[in-house]
Amino acid sequence: MREAPPPARSIQDELEELGEELRQKALPGERLIETHRRLAEESQERRRRGDLLERIAECLPINIFAKDSEHRYLLANKNVRKLAGRESDQVIGKTDFDILPAPAARAIRASDERLRARGGMLVEDLVIESAGSQKRHIHIGKTLVPAGETGQEVLIGFSIDITELKRIEQELRDKLALIEQQQATIRALSAPIIEVWDRVLTVPILGAVDSARAGAVMEALLAEVSRRGARFAILDLTGVEAMEAGTAAHLVKLVQAIRLLGAEGIITGVPSSSAKAMVALGLDLGSVTTLASLREGLWYCMKQVRAGAAT
Repeated sequence: MREAPPPARSIQDELEELGEELRQKALPGERLIETHRRLAEESQERRRRGDLLERIAECLPINIFAKDSEHRYLLANKNVRKLAGRESDQVIGKTDFDILPAPAARAIRASDERLRARGGMLVEDLVIESAGSQKRHIHIGKTLVPAGETGQEVLIGFSIDITELKRIEQELRDKLALIEQQQATIRALSAPIIEVWDRVLTVPILGAVDSARAGAVMEALLAEVSRRGARFAILDLTGVEAMEAGTAAHLVKLVQAIRLLGAEGIITGVPSSSAKAMVALGLDLGSVTTLASLREGLWYCMKQVRAGAAT
């Protein structure tokens, strides 16, 4: 029995088979085109990002830079160029010694070498000489990053000119020193130590007295008693307007310290409010000479001196 012949193929079937064969043959080319298109898009995106980063670097009010392993600039924004007083084509590919005064270049090169020796990130302040021989204070931060597949490292970093901040900081220090000097003068004037008679000192204290002021009076008076070899030191509280409870204890300790130096401490003109504070604290004033006024205190010292001379 003879086999039946295969069914006749239609023209449509043959066209579809031919189209499929052509698509299979064209597929590698399509893939190649798609790959090129994708790479082109990625390249365009990288260029876009690079342009954006470059614009950011140019707009930021700080110095941004990158250097290769030979210390040559790969990137230097306008602030770096301004610091060096150079145009872009005079900076890129150059080293610090090519664009900066030698002292500044040496300072920056030493800083770069410190980073390469220790790794990580380096943050420090430098004083460099910029264009025009001006001393500039620079706050700098930098680190090392790998450069592709070359195995070399690129130094990238930023720096900020803090010269104006340093100037303001120094002005504030000078003002604070002046204020402290003025306060010391005011303290001395508000509690002057006067030698009213031979080896008799008196300290008229005015205004409000707190523990800090009492401590300052104690330090100054003890120094004067020792320096002048005083026999008597009178603390006159007539002009005191207010006194902290703890300050009264300071004054009693001051009298005791004066005694240790071989002199006698006398308290005069104790205000009623201060007397109440001393009583409330339970201070033992039995060994402290207290008199109503400075005049009585001076008479007391004169009598003691005369009595000593008579014996």
